[in-house]
Amino acid sequence: MTGPQLHHVGIVVPDEDEMASMMAVLGLAEDFRGYVPEFQALCVFVQGNGASPVEFVIPDGGPLLKFNKGMGGLHHLAYVVESLDAKAAELAAQGMKLLEPVHVKGAGPFRCNFLSPVYTRGLTVEYVELIG
Repeated sequence: MTGPQLHHVGIVVPDEDEMASMMAVLGLAEDFRGYVPEFQALCVFVQGNGASPVEFVIPDGGPLLKFNKGMGGLHHLAYVVESLDAKAAELAAQGMKLLEPVHVKGAGPFRCNFLSPVYTRGLTVEYVELIG
């Protein structure tokens, strides 16, 4: 049996300069970027030397601006699911629910939603449904 496919690791950073510094240190190169109005955040996806993809999240407002007291850091692990609706139903059957009442169009070719860290001992889990 195989586990879920990791889509990316999400890291919140305070600004693009901090992102550029981290990318340089880790030898990462930008793949694509997009803005998600619902989260008030620029999301920059990078590919890195055969490692799992990383998403840098640069908030310009909203609750992510204060994540980890404004210092940023590891925010979430994102996993690909076949259907967000099916995942929501599966979680509901276990007494859990996703954070957003309506799935959000992500910064790439996917829709997403999040499982609250109250269910995972502090780690936010993003579920990604690929589209297009």
